[in-house]
Amino acid sequence: MTRDTILSRIRAATTLPANPAPAHHRARARLVTPGDEAIARFRANAEVKGATIIEIENLTALPAALARTIPDARTIRMNDPVFREMPWSDAGVTPLFGAATPDDTVALSRALAAVAETGTLVLASSAENPPSFAFLPEVHIVLISRSEIVGAFEDALGILHHRFRTNFPRSVNFISGASRTGDIGGRIVHGAHGPRRLIVAIC
Repeated sequence: MTRDTILSRIRAATTLPANPAPAHHRARARLVTPGDEAIARFRANAEVKGATIIEIENLTALPAALARTIPDARTIRMNDPVFREMPWSDAGVTPLFGAATPDDTVALSRALAAVAETGTLVLASSAENPPSFAFLPEVHIVLISRSEIVGAFEDALGILHHRFRTNFPRSVNFISGASRTGDIGGRIVHGAHGPRRLIVAIC
């Protein structure tokens, strides 16, 4: 009996449609927290995981806010065009554009979405936001828009599907706090697999 014969018999015996529509599972009501409630919940859950949260009124305020939060930073690696016109020199910071290098100590990315229920950031890889930014430098800064902080993972995945449809990025990273592990002698070690510090700027 050939493979095609076996598969034909299976198809004939099944009562399911050839391409069943995927079931849509709505998030529980307690996780659907739009607006200020979602932002507050995201902040609380991210801070529990060790992230530093700063809130700014607009993008122009980002350089000064970062200079106050990480005063030792003299250079920041970035590559998203939205950062190019910011007043970095006024904050005493030199922006470095391009791919991350092993010598970079601070990198700045933009998140696609943030999940309030877990304090998780969703980053889609691209030339503007290389995934290496989330792994090489000691400090990773992530900018997230207030409007893109959603209640549940289902909402974040909806943003991902809407933004990219069938042309998905090569990788999508879900970041919940700075890198840490308890595998080494049962002690919590920071920076084992990535940045020691995560800073989230909410704009």
